[in-house]
Amino acid sequence: MRILTAQRVILMVLASGIGCGESAPDIIILSQDTTHTSADRTALSDVFSDSDGTSSTDASGRRSDDLSMPIPSEVAEAPDTGGTERVDISAPASDTAAPADDTYAPANDTESVVDTEQPQDATNIGSDTDTPSDINDNDDVSESEDTELAGDVATLEDTDETPDTEPSTDTVPPQEDTDTPPIEPAPNLLANPGFEDGAEPWNIWGGAQRLEGNAYLGTWAVQATNGNGAEQLVVNLEPNATYRLTGWGKTLATEPMLVGVKNYGGPQKAIQFSSPDYEEGTLLFTTGFSNTTAVVFAYKHQGTEPGYADDLSLQLESVETNTPIWSDEFNGEGPLDTTKWTFEEGFVRNEELQWYQSDNAFQEGGNLVIEGRTENKPNPNYIPGSTSWKTNQETINYSSASVITKDLFSFQYATVVVRAKVTNFAGTWPAIWTLGLDCQWPSRGEVDIMENYGGNILANFAWGTNTMWNPMWDSSQWPVADFGAGWTDSFHIWELQWTDTQMTILLDGQVLNDVDLNTTINGSAECAGENPFQQPHYLLLNLALGSNGGSVENLDFPTQYLVDYVRIYE
Repeated sequence: MRILTAQRVILMVLASGIGCGESAPDIIILSQDTTHTSADRTALSDVFSDSDGTSSTDASGRRSDDLSMPIPSEVAEAPDTGGTERVDISAPASDTAAPADDTYAPANDTESVVDTEQPQDATNIGSDTDTPSDINDNDDVSESEDTELAGDVATLEDTDETPDTEPSTDTVPPQEDTDTPPIEPAPNLLANPGFEDGAEPWNIWGGAQRLEGNAYLGTWAVQATNGNGAEQLVVNLEPNATYRLTGWGKTLATEPMLVGVKNYGGPQKAIQFSSPDYEEGTLLFTTGFSNTTAVVFAYKHQGTEPGYADDLSLQLESVETNTPIWSDEFNGEGPLDTTKWTFEEGFVRNEELQWYQSDNAFQEGGNLVIEGRTENKPNPNYIPGSTSWKTNQETINYSSASVITKDLFSFQYATVVVRAKVTNFAGTWPAIWTLGLDCQWPSRGEVDIMENYGGNILANFAWGTNTMWNPMWDSSQWPVADFGAGWTDSFHIWELQWTDTQMTILLDGQVLNDVDLNTTINGSAECAGENPFQQPHYLLLNLALGSNGGSVENLDFPTQYLVDYVRIYE
């Protein structure tokens, strides 16, 4: 497996888881949601699915204005500054954290669903600039979810009681409705769910084995003993969707057999099978806002006597479990919705090459298109002899767009989800970012949910120091080359999780960077002692050219940055 390397720095820019058994299986939460962990950061695994103020600093970079088998991983970075609000800096420092084993939660009686949470390894990525991370053994979206057990087992939602007597035989059978087509069951998203077709794509490890005999259906089942099992990575799931995991299991020991799910954007969950006879169990889970993958596992924590699992199923129950408070799906054609977006105009920041204009942003094919173009037109703000880069250029040679929600919509303590596609071309600098409403930059606070330049994906936070225009950066950077061939051919989902104590940036469900808001207090230069991340922010989507993006000499024009949707949740 490819190992990614992440770099993270905090720096200051100076000057620049039913059946016939006696007991039915329980549902347990095996590990605590560990997405929001700061400090040490571990690398993520390499699974990514089809997902103002002018700075006087001369620094370059920022914009001024399981219980199942853990997957290893690692990642690098460099900061950025925005408009009158950014200044770039890079001083990478790698952080790696070893995954921790999940602890087994004992089953309760069969009439209850047990929600015992135990700590699990979290994979966090730290870096000096924004960069994507691999999948770790921790999920960062934590939410309560409904779970069900089949048969006579109680659930959190409701209970299905099995009648004590057989139904009357003199009842009239229901007549078939010939006008209504039968409802097709949702497809099973697991490959080789009964282990009949060899081991693939299951990862059977640690002494567990695919065994002939002791199967519920067919001939084969998976057998696990002491701290081993099987797992399967499922890709192309819907984010913010509810799925049902069902399976059959049994154990020949006092220790239960587990069938469960992890790495989906919530706490690891499992069905406990404690009977020596096969029982069926089922659970529900909801994927995170940016999670399109999950790992399904069959596992036994301890004991030398074996447990067995067979005939597993993963099916979609419902989509769009949560409703955004503000969104744009960009499903129209032509100009943007001006009740949601406004535009930056002219030469704005970082001595970038482009002139920002609204014509370069439009809806097409279900996407927001921000287009970089070549131009040859006069600069209306040209002043002969001016020493300002904004007014001493007589001609506009390049144009692009920056669309923002300023004065139309702002938000605080929310989850921002953006599905976008970047090219990683030299000369381009696309971004998804936020700025606070009050104070000057950087004391107003800046969050770079995504930046892409210099061959890297970046995720950064910036706030004020004791010196005007010199920010404190908490940055991470991830080389796009480490994501694998074809990564830029697909859309990916960026997410900002913002509470009153922490901010976390994720890419395709994997943590890129986070910050403890107890540490983000402005210095004395501006808005002293205030926390810029405890005020409303507005959103910016832009495509810059040149500057930190590099030379546009070999860049083919027009060049496009695509955004599928923007969704903001409470």
